[in-house]
Amino acid sequence: MEIKRTANAGVLLKMDGKTILLDGVCKQLPPYEATPDSLRRELIEAPADILAFTHYHADHYDAEYAALYGKKTLRSVYGPEFSHSVDIGGIQIIPIKTRHIGKADVEHVSFIIKGSRCVWFMGDASPLEWKNLNGSPSSDVLIVPYAYAITDSAWKISKELGAKSIVLLHMPVKENDPYGLWEAVEKTTQGDPCLHIPEMGQILNL
Repeated sequence: MEIKRTANAGVLLKMDGKTILLDGVCKQLPPYEATPDSLRRELIEAPADILAFTHYHADHYDAEYAALYGKKTLRSVYGPEFSHSVDIGGIQIIPIKTRHIGKADVEHVSFIIKGSRCVWFMGDASPLEWKNLNGSPSSDVLIVPYAYAITDSAWKISKELGAKSIVLLHMPVKENDPYGLWEAVEKTTQGDPCLHIPEMGQILNL
């Protein structure tokens, strides 16, 4: 399975011969990066099999790209109003209605992607959404924002979800980090080998 970071908090997921773009194109919302023009062109020239967004904040969603994708592929674009599972070539995309971190002022959905591997893509869902889950989900990879790793209590929730790998997104570049997110994450996670923090455009093989 291949995971490529293509946006502030989004990825292009390749699994079982299919591609799923999750929050994968965004505009800039300093200090968080926009999808670079080179990556944007790649994603238009070779569009994903499925395009899905967890919510409509600018650092997760780009309306212009979504419109171009729909026009070029004639495929649906799935957003936070998405309420039913979709199957594409044996891969299931399952939406879970979730609460956005902090003030719940926006409709939000998280996704479970199930094929030969299982990926949980949280978007900006509050870590507390998962605190009282009964049993351990059969997830191989969690893809989460920085809030899941900046405090001991949030990191404990992340680890209790049982994934072999945790991919942390929504991180600014280290040289432009006015909120001290890198320092907080590094202090909390202490070099945990299950944690991956990809740079923009970086590919992880997990």
